[in-house]
Order: sequence, then C-alpha cells, then structure tokens
Amino acid sequence: MDLINILIITLSLLPFLVMRMTKKFILFAIIALFAIFLHGIFLFGYQILYFLLIIYVVSTIVELVSLKTRFNCFGVKYSYNLNHSFFIKMNLLGVYPIEISFAWVILKYISFNTAFLISQAFLPSPIFVIFLTPLILVSQDLIIDPVAVNVAKMWEWEKGTKYFGIPWQNFLGWYLVGFISSLIFSFVDTGRVVSFSYLFILPVLFYALLLQNVNLILKLDKTKTILGLLPGIFWTFLGTVSLVVLYFRQS
Repeated sequence: MDLINILIITLSLLPFLVMRMTKKFILFAIIALFAIFLHGIFLFGYQILYFLLIIYVVSTIVELVSLKTRFNCFGVKYSYNLNHSFFIKMNLLGVYPIEISFAWVILKYISFNTAFLISQAFLPSPIFVIFLTPLILVSQDLIIDPVAVNVAKMWEWEKGTKYFGIPWQNFLGWYLVGFISSLIFSFVDTGRVVSFSYLFILPVLFYALLLQNVNLILKLDKTKTILGLLPGIFWTFLGTVSLVVLYFRQS
C-alpha cells in the first residue's frame, strides 16, 4: 500500500470522527465528499465527477418534484423537519434541506463502488452494475429510514407500512433514483476493468459502519430490524469476498 492509498483511507475515515465529536452532519458531509472526490478520481479517473454531479442533480430534482407537486416518486406524501438540529436551516424552495442531496451522493457512491467491486470479481458487466447499484442503495435505506423517522424524527410519512411505518413505495423510489443516475452515467462512462486496490476496502467499510445504526431500532422491533439488516450483511460479506477474489487474481 503506497502513501496515496494511506492518505485517502485516513481522510475517508475522518468524517466519522468529526461526526462523533461535533454531531454536525454538514461537517461530516463536506469532509466525506472531499474524500470521495479523491477516492473516485484515483480509482476511476475524472469521469467519476460526472457521476457525482448526476447523482446530485437527479436526487434533488426527484425530491423537489415529490415534495412540491402531486407527482410523488416515493408514493406517499412526506415532509422534512426543517428545524431539526441535523440540518443547518439552508433548504431549497422552503421544503428540502441541502444536506439530503449530499447524503444521496455519499450513499449512492458507496453503493456504486460496492456493486462495481462485486461485478469486477464475478460478472464484469456495465449492465450488471446499473441494476445492482440501486439494489444495494435500497438495502441501506432499510436501516436509514427507520432510524431517521422513528428515532431521530428528521422526516415523517403521511402513512406507512408495518415496517417501522415506512411505505413500501419509498424503497421503490430509492431504487428509481439509483437506477436513473446509474443509467445516465453508463452513457458517459467508457467502461473499464479494475484490478485489486486497497481503496476498494473503503466502500465496504463505509457500508459496514452504516449498519451500526441497527442498535437504535433494535429496541423498537427486533424481528423487523434483523430482517432489514440481512441485505446489508449480505452485501458487506459479498463485497469482502470480492476484495479477496481480486487480491488473489492479481497475485
């Protein structure tokens, strides 16, 4: 592992320390996005910046359309708690906190890296990545949304299902956002084959760290929490196996 890899990995872990110390998501997001820029450029080249921009634009448009019009991509009416301490009181059109789009970029990049890693290990195909990336993204929301709604109270749904009060259409909307951004990027990306890199450890590690939120909802319903956690465990395991496969393939 060379010095650049070490620096990028160290910088990528810094946001979690900052979040723990300050409880300010905006600081976490700024540092995380900077680390993602470096990580993405080093692994995929400058084309990855198009991907990050596409994610930001697509997610922002989908959220604003859903919040301000009758065409709700997430199926059920919802609203953000704009006075929550998680947000810095900067929002778009008076309904949409800017931090949410930053979160979309971070989560989507993690999903894309994990999907790309698995694809390179088992089925090198751009089409496979396009469909797998949003699937991994949805598995993240199976943990994120229950915490945000039931514990943190950052947003609320008008009506939901027995799964922590989250409507099933929401998960379909997450898949839609992930799929559209991946599909658009496929027309920009020239396609590539990437061998093993220690930087691929980061998306798997980030994904695993997201699962620590499970403790916050276990007390609410242990059975549902375990069911929601299973996809995350699977993708983390498969991502780790993919790392091992690529490592030995290059040897």
